[in-house]
Amino acid sequence: MGEVETDECWPIVHSVGDINIQAGFVLEERELSDYELVYFPEGTKTIYELKGEAVRLQLPCFIFTRPQERHLYRFDPDQNVHHLFVHFDYGAFRQRDNRFLSLLRNHNMILVRDDSLIPGIIKQMLRIANSQSNHWRKRLSVLLAAALEELCASADNAPEELAMPLPVQIARAIAYMQEHAVEPITIEQIAEQSGWTHEHFTRMFAAAVGMTPKRALLEHRLKRAEQLMMSGQLSVKQISYQVGFGDEHHFSKTYKRIRGITASEYIERCRNPLFRHTAEAIGAESPFSVNRHIVVTSDIK
Repeated sequence: MGEVETDECWPIVHSVGDINIQAGFVLEERELSDYELVYFPEGTKTIYELKGEAVRLQLPCFIFTRPQERHLYRFDPDQNVHHLFVHFDYGAFRQRDNRFLSLLRNHNMILVRDDSLIPGIIKQMLRIANSQSNHWRKRLSVLLAAALEELCASADNAPEELAMPLPVQIARAIAYMQEHAVEPITIEQIAEQSGWTHEHFTRMFAAAVGMTPKRALLEHRLKRAEQLMMSGQLSVKQISYQVGFGDEHHFSKTYKRIRGITASEYIERCRNPLFRHTAEAIGAESPFSVNRHIVVTSDIK
């Protein structure tokens, strides 16, 4: 029996490629009948033009082009340009699935952090397409579906995913927030570190970080609380004071509201001996907080 190509719940991959374009080449204006995702692993002087607007691809990025969008590329005049691409169709895109609306409506260029999974997924697709081993077409579809989910998340939460540094005013405020998180600090005090008014700081912070200053402070305190709960050496009351909550009741109520389980339930789930021997990661860089047990569902018995 032949291999099943794909089914309508998965993207249909039309073609993939890994190309080095000669310096100065211009890909004349065109329209596509399908979707195209292009990955530029290096920033160059390449220009992408869409509807008369030109964007310089000076940082590693993805370019997402929809069907019937007239566009062109003016590749870097001084150096060859390496890029990888996928042409595909996807029923979820054609039907404007809510998961992808932000990507479908608003974004063509998406900057992605160096530690993003998406470039690795695209490269793996090229390896699979070259080897054409068992079920390779379906594997391409599955990998592309994962890449598109992550790409849409990057588009929705761009400040968390972009390779761009935070504005110095925001970085200064975050450093102050983290240093004084155990104290009863206010958002007004944090805003003062930026030199902006409270209102302007709140707007700029939310745009840069993807959440309000109030929520960012709360998340920092909860993450610290989870590290302490994982150690199993302190009571909920002791932890609540060590992470800046005024009383145990406020902490417990807030934790339950945000995380969906009680602090006591979290402690119980962390009784695995593995978590009793965690150590602070000295000098380690990570895009996420280490030494945390993240509860995905509360249905576990």
